[in-house]
This record gives sequence, structure tokens and C-alpha cells, in this order.
Amino acid sequence: MQHRAHAPVLDYLVEILRAHRASGRLHAQVSHGMEAYVLHVTRLADEHVLTGVEALVAANRAVTLALALPQLPEDRHEPR
Repeated sequence: MQHRAHAPVLDYLVEILRAHRASGRLHAQVSHGMEAYVLHVTRLADEHVLTGVEALVAANRAVTLALALPQLPEDRHEPR
């Protein structure tokens, strides 16, 4: 069994990005990129490369940046 070292809030931040993407609030490409970044930070926390605080700060900044971007229309014709 593998021990998860990261804080559950990191998983919550990923879910925030997914929810905003699904609602159309975040551009899909931005959301996918930031989600990948937060998941990478989570892996680094699990491997003890980053401390819990460093991981939380990095992930929170990514989510905050993604949500601060202006909404742009996407090239899609059907809702998700």
C-alpha cells in the first residue's frame, strides 16, 4: 500500500479546476494545463521533494491564476 503524503486540499484544488472547466468558467486548455501542474505538485509532495507548505502554495497560486484569467469564448458548438 502506498502512503499518500500530500494534504487532501491538493485533491480539492484539482476538483475546483475540473468543476470550473465543466461549467465553462475556465478555458479547457488552461484548466487542463493547470490541472497537470497541480497533479505534478501533488506527486512531488508525495515523493517528499516539496514540503506540504510549498505544495499548497504552488497549487493555490496555479488555481488563483487560472481563475483570474478573463473568460474567452471557446471554439465549440455543443455544451460539455
